[in-house]
Amino acid sequence: MKLTGSVGFRAQNFRDDVRLVQELLNRATRVPWTLLAVDGLAGPNTINRIKDFQRNVVGFSKPDGRVDVGGRTWRSLARYAEETPVYFRGTFSVHPTETGVRAAEPAARPATDAIAWGAKVSPAFKRRVREVAANLGISPDFLMSCMAFETGETFSPSIKNAAGSGATGLIQFMPRTAKGLGTTTEALAKMTAEKQLDYVEKYFLPYKGKLKTLEDIYMAILYPAAIGMDPAAALFRQGSKTYEQNSGFDKNRDGVITPAEISVKVRQKYEKGLQKGYLG
Repeated sequence: MKLTGSVGFRAQNFRDDVRLVQELLNRATRVPWTLLAVDGLAGPNTINRIKDFQRNVVGFSKPDGRVDVGGRTWRSLARYAEETPVYFRGTFSVHPTETGVRAAEPAARPATDAIAWGAKVSPAFKRRVREVAANLGISPDFLMSCMAFETGETFSPSIKNAAGSGATGLIQFMPRTAKGLGTTTEALAKMTAEKQLDYVEKYFLPYKGKLKTLEDIYMAILYPAAIGMDPAAALFRQGSKTYEQNSGFDKNRDGVITPAEISVKVRQKYEKGLQKGYLG
């Protein structure tokens, strides 16, 4: 994939180009700042994040909120397709030579097929993840991070839930869920990881078009009713059974559990998966 048109303020904003820019901006964004929705829409959040990137990383004194093919912003942003940044500047993680952007960059440099955690799985698995993500319209980085969390970073199709729930595999399919997909957890455990991705895709398919954020994708696995919720909104409140069952997620003990609190460990896997030795 490469950038084919301008993205951002008063730009062409082809959907695939916007998604690419959103994914790369997310790779640059450090905790605790919120990741962008990867939805292919150049709305205010995306444009403002482009401006922040231009100001803090590229060095614009007057950011224009636009990424042009061959422009300074794109040449800087494209580096996140294959290189792990090593230090921080404001909202962003930054590459060591980012004091102006290298002039030798190609005009529309192709993004590599590197994805979060890609160095820890087989080439065939990575290719299939890209296919699944494209079919579902979701970020492969987000999907890989959720599977890294669910499998304890093993990406094993046979790994089982340590608490004995019977949940198995890449997204911890429950026995009832497996049955609804036309299989069993026993059969899933015997599959290759690549084959099990067929069932990962089948599981997410009913939610296609709704999975924009990292929180959305993880909520689809854990609690589908929360898909699309504001990450900061109250999901469970103290006094309810669901709160008591999930009280460990309420780290600030304010009596409210949000999608962001539930997804914090998945965000940590996302950050780790973009580091050297994991991005690939």
